[in-house]
Amino acid sequence: MESQSRSSILILMIAIVMAVSVVATENVLADDVQENISVIPGRTITPAEERSMARSAAHVLRYIADARSAIAANDIAKARSDLLQALNLIDILKLQQPTAKVRDHIWVARKHLDYESTEEVTADLVPIEADLIEIEDFVPVEKARKHIRSAGVYLKKGDKAGAKKELKAADAALIYTEVDLPLSNTERQIIVAQKALDNRQPAKADKALKQAEDGVQILSIALTAPITKARDSIWQASKAFAARNYAAAKADLAKASEWLDKAAHSTDKTTREEAMKLKEDLVKLKMQMNMTAQGAGAGLSRLWQRSQALVERESEKASAAWGKLHGEIATKEDLIEAKLHLAYAQTAQFVKGKSEEVRSELDKVQSYLDKAVKTSDKALKTKIHTMINELKQIKANLHDKSRKALSRYDKLKADIRQTIHDL
Repeated sequence: MESQSRSSILILMIAIVMAVSVVATENVLADDVQENISVIPGRTITPAEERSMARSAAHVLRYIADARSAIAANDIAKARSDLLQALNLIDILKLQQPTAKVRDHIWVARKHLDYESTEEVTADLVPIEADLIEIEDFVPVEKARKHIRSAGVYLKKGDKAGAKKELKAADAALIYTEVDLPLSNTERQIIVAQKALDNRQPAKADKALKQAEDGVQILSIALTAPITKARDSIWQASKAFAARNYAAAKADLAKASEWLDKAAHSTDKTTREEAMKLKEDLVKLKMQMNMTAQGAGAGLSRLWQRSQALVERESEKASAAWGKLHGEIATKEDLIEAKLHLAYAQTAQFVKGKSEEVRSELDKVQSYLDKAVKTSDKALKTKIHTMINELKQIKANLHDKSRKALSRYDKLKADIRQTIHDL
């Protein structure tokens, strides 16, 4: 019964991840905020995509449950077959992510390096750049773009090895937090189970699969949390506002307000406090919209950006909680908080905020990075010191709203996101 319950939760979780993956709009912050476009978040999945993903997710869990049953019956061949099927379905789910097309083009370019001229492979970079432009409103792409351009430099020099290394790094930099974290955790444990079966360690394999279920159960709590529901309602309000349907926007904000009230009772202190701050901003925004819709776009954009940052934190915190159970380092939690406040500072600097708010948020980023240094190993210390140096450049330009200043934020946020993902 316990196994069935966990499986049900896991099925629900993966389906919900796919259904509510309303993606971040980091590059909506422009040199000058434009009222008519600054509040439109990136695309979400269609109902057809949602149904397809839900079916695939359900089958993933079925194969994991079947594999555990086969292990208990000492039918190792059947267990291996079930786990292979589960991994194949995870690959199908990955293909339905917004990063799938650009990753395919990167893969083609890497393969072409084995037998094509550098001139031919240089041409492969053109569709990759186009792909990045297509998804930049809802997936962080700055770091990937930098690696692609570095690959181009290597190709001009005729250095295929250097180009291949940069292309591989570009692929790794395309992190879509709300989907990548749960899928990678599940995939990792399935691979551990496969290796255990190859080494004739069925008990270890079953333990790995149980850990995968436990880990995703923790993630499901974060991804179905009230703050996520609030974010989704804000997204709906943004769509309605962009369509000038102000009555619908107000109704969606009212729903968001109800979810924020629930989030304010979270066991997590940061979630409680930030939910209350979001509620205050939401109330002010609704009052402004009651008087006039003019000028409300920036406030709605700010609300969206901050709620999205909190949702991403929920996913990462849940992952960190899972990792803590299985021996991962505590540095991850400090990096998660640093990235949250970096996102807040970026929103304040480029959407709607004061320099005092920007400075306060960046000071918090500094504090969390300093804490992370103290608990990290030598290799990680070097990475975090690099982040601290990047932060210094940002802190020196609190009033700069140029594209270059925005890129500094995007790069540092991408560096922290990548490190969190790798821990």
